[in-house]
Amino acid sequence: MSLTIVLFDNAHWRRRLFPFAATRPIGNIRTGICTLDDKWGRIFEAPVTFDTVDYLSDKFPFSDFGNQDFLIIRSNVLPSDDLIVELKSLNPGEVLLDDNSWVAIRSTEGKIDYQNLHLRYNPIKTSCNIQYLNFLEDIFLQNKSQLLFDYNLLTAGRNTASISSSNAVYGSWIFVEEGAQVEGVSLNSLEGPIYIGKGCKIEEGSYLKGYVAIGDGARVKTGARLYPNTSIGPGSTVCGEVNNTVIWGNSAKGHEGYLGCSVIGEGCNIGAGSSNSNLKNNWKSVRLFDYEDLSFRQTDEIKCGLFMGDYAMSGINSSFTTGCVIGVGSQVAISKFIPKFVADFSWKTDAGTETYTFEKFIEMMERREKVTGVKELQMNFPIFKHIFEEVKYLQENNQS
Repeated sequence: MSLTIVLFDNAHWRRRLFPFAATRPIGNIRTGICTLDDKWGRIFEAPVTFDTVDYLSDKFPFSDFGNQDFLIIRSNVLPSDDLIVELKSLNPGEVLLDDNSWVAIRSTEGKIDYQNLHLRYNPIKTSCNIQYLNFLEDIFLQNKSQLLFDYNLLTAGRNTASISSSNAVYGSWIFVEEGAQVEGVSLNSLEGPIYIGKGCKIEEGSYLKGYVAIGDGARVKTGARLYPNTSIGPGSTVCGEVNNTVIWGNSAKGHEGYLGCSVIGEGCNIGAGSSNSNLKNNWKSVRLFDYEDLSFRQTDEIKCGLFMGDYAMSGINSSFTTGCVIGVGSQVAISKFIPKFVADFSWKTDAGTETYTFEKFIEMMERREKVTGVKELQMNFPIFKHIFEEVKYLQENNQS
């Protein structure tokens, strides 16, 4: 009997991961090299589907693939070698539990009633130290361990493409996929792996110090300095200084400036000369805006940078304050420090803040598609519309 993986996030706790989970299920979030659904699909060699909120279900539908054997995984759970062993040993009718919540369920149905699981399924207590994506900062905090996990997952039993002698190579913990162009680059894998995907262009004069991952078709421009725990998503462009950061697909930080302890969503653009702060001058822990409570939450982290939702953009020489959250589709161009929270679809300049006209946003996306060739609007339109309807409420509760 074939197995189907179901990633469940149809619950209030998904809002803790907004703005990123506003445009996708949590199970489609990227940390490490791969998105979570890609990881689980590769691990189990099985199709992956989503049990998520209604407005995301057209783009991320539920399907049983004609199967009657399901492994339902709480979508913010991160894979590990120990956890995989426990998941593979689950039998139908069993639920894996940790101290605070259920982790996974083996069932003959893909959609179930999640109330009183311990009464309807045989409870199995995990012995693993399970890691979760509970909050925004967890995406970059877990990036190191997930990058290593994904590196091993993607490269097991395979050989790297040849590495040109024009590169300065330190260590051998490097995997380059076929079709990548890597010339005149410093590759330091003495302390962590470096993964370079298919069709990447790593330009001369770049410095990569593992743990670093570059997704398929991405470009690392001349003079870029990529420090440990940095992941660049497929089709993205990066330059300047980047540290302890996850940049998702088709985004651009294409010029000088610093980016650290940050997460940048899909289709974003950061203007030339822009930098973020990730440490407060008083060395106190950083607060982040929380979409669940519509208030600021203490992270207990001393270093915490920029979190930019999908298709947000900033002007040149933007200065992002410590613990800055930028909502989906926002445009920010101001000469002073950008506030700690900018609501989704905001248009923010020195003259003030207003809600982006939705029709203007759609026109911009259409122009973007023509220029980039990346077709994103049709499937995302109802998602954008849903988020836009919430903007006024968030604007009224904007506590920046």
